[in-house]
Amino acid sequence: MMKKLIVIAATLLVAVSAHAQLGVVAGITSAKTNLEEAYADINNITQYHAGITYKLDLGLIAIQPSIIYNVKGARMEGFKVGELQTHLGQMDYKTGYLEVPVQIQAGINLGLARVYGFAEPFVGYALSNEVSSNLWKEPEQTWANVKSRLEYGVGLGVGVELIKHVQVAVKYYWNMGDMYGAEINFAGIKNTIAEQKASGISASVALLF
Repeated sequence: MMKKLIVIAATLLVAVSAHAQLGVVAGITSAKTNLEEAYADINNITQYHAGITYKLDLGLIAIQPSIIYNVKGARMEGFKVGELQTHLGQMDYKTGYLEVPVQIQAGINLGLARVYGFAEPFVGYALSNEVSSNLWKEPEQTWANVKSRLEYGVGLGVGVELIKHVQVAVKYYWNMGDMYGAEINFAGIKNTIAEQKASGISASVALLF
């Protein structure tokens, strides 16, 4: 009986590995939630992500978990002084996460290309946080504006896979946790960033081996 179970397990492992690919993934992450704004701001994007990915092909469906370092953030433009709104400058918040997204892909094979849509729940933990502004010279490494270092959310996107080895994908992602919930005080200016969830648009390229 034990030998049969070992043979069955080995057979399943070989069958699964025949449809699995390990790879690397990298791309850019924009704090913009509008595609036109993200494209217009592409020269100013300094957020990025990179890591490893693993694709399990199940036919029309594929499951692709990854482990990545993902730098996300938000931009606050204009500062609130009492009841007045005055545009004194902008502040950028960048938080680097060790993140585990899991893509659930559904697509069609067109020969040399596979076109697919996907949903991607993710969870991550913040490893770094930086606040920069045109109001001071050097970026500040701080956790003062971070309410929770744990993040979670979901992404929705589309992609194309070429010759089973190159993936290009674009997605919207939404953070659902309370990331930036603290109040920032600077030179008498008080501004809450609780509504900033570091959601945005992301573009990735993956190489599968």
